[in-house]
Amino acid sequence: MKRLFSLFTALVLAVALCAPAMADDQDNSNPTPASSEDAYVSAYTVTDAAGGEVNKIEVGDRINIVLKVVDHASARYNVKAEEISARINSSAFTFTGIGEVGQLFASNDDPDQQRLQRVRSGNPTGTDAADNAQYNYYSYVLLFRDVIYNGGGNTLPINLSYMDTSKPLQQFSVTIGQCVDKDQTTSPNLLVRSSSYGDSVTAGTAFTLSLGVYATDGSEALNDVIIALTLPENISLKSGSLSSYVGSISPKQTREVSFDIMPSAGFAGTVADITVNMSGTGAVTGKAVTATTTISVPVSQPNRFEVGQLELSSDTIYVGDTGSVTLTYVNKGKNAVSNLEARLTGSNLGAGGYQYLGNLNAGTEGSVDFDIVPDAAGTVSGVITLSYEDASGNPQTISKDFSISAEEMNMDDSYYDPSMDDVQPEQTGMPVWAWVLIGVCGAVVIIVIVVVVVRKRKKAKALAALEEDSDEDI
Repeated sequence: MKRLFSLFTALVLAVALCAPAMADDQDNSNPTPASSEDAYVSAYTVTDAAGGEVNKIEVGDRINIVLKVVDHASARYNVKAEEISARINSSAFTFTGIGEVGQLFASNDDPDQQRLQRVRSGNPTGTDAADNAQYNYYSYVLLFRDVIYNGGGNTLPINLSYMDTSKPLQQFSVTIGQCVDKDQTTSPNLLVRSSSYGDSVTAGTAFTLSLGVYATDGSEALNDVIIALTLPENISLKSGSLSSYVGSISPKQTREVSFDIMPSAGFAGTVADITVNMSGTGAVTGKAVTATTTISVPVSQPNRFEVGQLELSSDTIYVGDTGSVTLTYVNKGKNAVSNLEARLTGSNLGAGGYQYLGNLNAGTEGSVDFDIVPDAAGTVSGVITLSYEDASGNPQTISKDFSISAEEMNMDDSYYDPSMDDVQPEQTGMPVWAWVLIGVCGAVVIIVIVVVVVRKRKKAKALAALEEDSDEDI
């Protein structure tokens, strides 16, 4: 089947490229849009199941529709064929699957073919690469197999998207001239041809969503056109209404509408998928026309990574000694930050420092420490710089500076041991308790001597008195 499809698409592409006369006769080409950003059909053909070309399509016929698509966005985003998804968005044609995309061919709007050859060879210069993004595009064959024609118009609108939903939706249409409808009055379809939401969208900050609503080819205008939005959770309108009345749109006309939208601070996702609902009524037939598409708006969280107070191990540090500096940090945002790094720079630090700290989840904190070894007396000044990537992948930095005095070490002080203050000097000679004991003993001896002397004196007086009495008696 793949081989058959490759041969088939190659044959169709060769016919489209080598037979311009046939394309002109059947009006199988569309003019190039004014903007090189758009995708558009440059040629097409219709075949039956066997691969034979079909010149007339009636209601109920089953056909294969083969388109040659010029797609600037696919080249700008460097997508692969398997990453492209194409769907038919029309009630006039029944096709519920996804179109088959053939091989991508690089081409360029720039007449400088030498530069184009360098880009194709994969060796562009810096300037060439930038020019490539501006001019280069991919062309490829897009096949819708077994499509049923229901009538009601001959305009085939196509939604072209990519697997990466952050890339914008491409929408274009082609008129299938071979269709024969009983009712030749056709109503155009509605599609969003352009969208804009500014450079970036941040949670908690309002933005304006601008839409370019386009009415495809047809033979009648659309009346009472209304554009309404369906918003996801935690996304609301800042002001106004969810629906906008546009009024009448003529075929191939574009009308601009805008909405003021507010993503709440609690929005936890990274992409807001906003659904655009379009409706209108045919001015002649009264036929209702509806269409729906989704606009994906990237939403980033505000950067709330903060640093705390910087702490030094002391107010002064001596030359030759090692001090330290500590810086705390915290992620107050709702998304993690990645590739967190810390770097110490400055003067008289002894040496700088670098640490890789990894990823920091939302609501968590940490700290980083660096050693300081001053080379000379004087001022030590330094800066700690933290660098990281926010939730959108954008690099961010935050810095904190400090200073401390460095002094020469005093040699006398170098031999001073504070613990010596608690040591009492060693005592020499007789201890105090011995002197106290000697004193006490001496006092006792003196008391004893006094008592003895007193007693002897009293005894002597008593003897003398006795002798006097004896003499008187004689």
